[in-house]
Amino acid sequence: MKRRASLLTIVCAVALSIPCAHAESAAAVAARVQAAIDAGNPPAWWTPELPEAIQRDVTNKGQRLAAQLELNDEAKTRKVAALITEHYGRVWAWNQEVKEKLDAAWAAWDAARDNTNGKEKDELKALTVSTEQLDPIYAEFAPQIHGFLRALRKEIGEEKTIELLDRITRSPGAQRTYNAYVEMIPEMKPGEKALLWERMVQAREDSLAAWTDGQITKIFKRYKTRNELSIDHFGYNYRERYKAWASRGR
Repeated sequence: MKRRASLLTIVCAVALSIPCAHAESAAAVAARVQAAIDAGNPPAWWTPELPEAIQRDVTNKGQRLAAQLELNDEAKTRKVAALITEHYGRVWAWNQEVKEKLDAAWAAWDAARDNTNGKEKDELKALTVSTEQLDPIYAEFAPQIHGFLRALRKEIGEEKTIELLDRITRSPGAQRTYNAYVEMIPEMKPGEKALLWERMVQAREDSLAAWTDGQITKIFKRYKTRNELSIDHFGYNYRERYKAWASRGR
């Protein structure tokens, strides 16, 4: 029991902080990709040749999502549809390129958190996989996400950009997940709530690298797991609070 308590303390301390070496590694990856793009030598996924079915899929997705924003401006709607279409073309191409290493990293993360057949989750190992393997992989696509968001904000403003992100990530949903934390633990301090919300915002943005709904769910789960550890670190006991919240019928 002492070992488990000690391990939880280590995990929570790491989860609450920014692991400098790993964060710098992910940042360096993103910087290298951005520098290549700026120099006119982007990665192959930046200008993909999409199969006809995929091109049709991303075009339809762009038009559908843009129409749902109800911009009441035909030119803006077309522009946003084009931005979404271009983005998801790159999402598909990037996912094809990194599939093998990304699947392996997610498999390692899942294995660390596997508690079937009497196994015990190793959250410290999962956090290590997250920062050392998953973060650098997703950092490869970060320049596209940042550029996409800048273009959206310039075209339609912050409110409509967030509306689009919430539509794309409606399940699990950043706001819905955060609201559940607040309902579970209404006495949380403002700084504690801010940390949880910051991670949900990051999950929502990171999900722009996902090609499938299942990938969105996994990206959110990575951040939700960190939030659960933080809630324990704050002293609120996440499992007990979750059970009580669920028993109230949510």
